[in-house]
Amino acid sequence: MEAYKSTCNSCGKSYFWNGYKTGIGKTVAQLEQMEKERTVCKHCQAPGLVTELDHESEDGKLQDESAAFAANTVLSILFGKP
Repeated sequence: MEAYKSTCNSCGKSYFWNGYKTGIGKTVAQLEQMEKERTVCKHCQAPGLVTELDHESEDGKLQDESAAFAANTVLSILFGKP
């Protein structure tokens, strides 16, 4: 799962949500639902939603920390850096 932030160009509202990181192993219906969540505002139902990775909410920050930990672990293994 991945944390996302969506902002509507029509009503101006922003909100955070979690969705699939990739489409691997997902059904057509699941992929269609995520595409709708990514592009259509849940508040006003207008298309044109701008969605990006979430770096603000608790979930987004936790995922950023996890990714940084994984990257540092790999660097430590490859190059012996702490």
